Amino acid sequence: MEPWDWSSNPSGRDFNRSVAREEGNQEWDTENSKAAVTSMFEHPILDIGLGLVFFYVILSMVASAVQEWIASLLALRSRNLLSGVQNLIGDEYAKEVYAHPLIKNLAKPNKLPSYIAPETLSTVLLEVVARESGEKPFVAYKADELRELVDKIDGKHPLKDILGALIDEGDAAASALKERLSGWFDEGMARISGWYKRKAKVWIFGIAAVVTVSINASTIHIAEELWRNDVLREQIAVQAQAAAQSGQVAELEAGNLKRLEVFPIGWNQFPTGPLEIFKTLLGWLITAAAVSLGAPFWFDLLGKVANLRGSGGKAQARQSS
Repeated sequence: MEPWDWSSNPSGRDFNRSVAREEGNQEWDTENSKAAVTSMFEHPILDIGLGLVFFYVILSMVASAVQEWIASLLALRSRNLLSGVQNLIGDEYAKEVYAHPLIKNLAKPNKLPSYIAPETLSTVLLEVVARESGEKPFVAYKADELRELVDKIDGKHPLKDILGALIDEGDAAASALKERLSGWFDEGMARISGWYKRKAKVWIFGIAAVVTVSINASTIHIAEELWRNDVLREQIAVQAQAAAQSGQVAELEAGNLKRLEVFPIGWNQFPTGPLEIFKTLLGWLITAAAVSLGAPFWFDLLGKVANLRGSGGKAQARQSS
């Protein structure tokens, strides 16, 4: 039997043309997909996003530095710690604890400590309680004597119930109580730290708002300028990628103000008209809210966006090869 000649058959010729057309379509789709991926990575919007994230990193670090300076000037951490200790053990006992040499010498003269280890606080408080009885050091007390010691505390004071709940039986009752009280203070310090962080966020937002308005750092205006100015957009994108490769946000601290000079900010002109004023106010609000998230958040995002932009160059290189 002779082999079938597909080329001589109309149906066979149609089939061959169909296969060739399908292969051509697949090649066209592949090339289009590569071009679409490369175009996506090289789109100006990605560079604008990279530039804005870089701007938020720098401005967040500036706001954080100002917040730390204010916190140090006003002793916010020390005052927050004192308020927390007073909440835990009461004003009277807090006053006596802070007057103890182990606590007093943790800070400079006429200053309050900004941190007290839970173990130290536990030791000092129990010594203060024992000293009130005027008999012997706290470590010399046994279980039954500890209960008598705690019973001497004013019944209306919450410390009496706290210590009473932590007392254990046995010869090592004193050390066990000190250890348990230290654990309770550790939990209390975590709450005190949480209070300070919440207050610090309010401070950061307020500082970010002041800094934003003072330098006219409108996110909308920056985005518009980066969209219009190709050279500026590429310049900031290159700097942002270099900053992302530094690895740690702390390495960017030197020259933060200098890095801001390249961005389109400042009071070169005042907004005119209702629309421009609204855009400026909205841009300020976006900037202040973004800066309040903190530099670590934006630096982490900067690395991800920079890697995404770098992937576009690698994809283009693979396509050309």
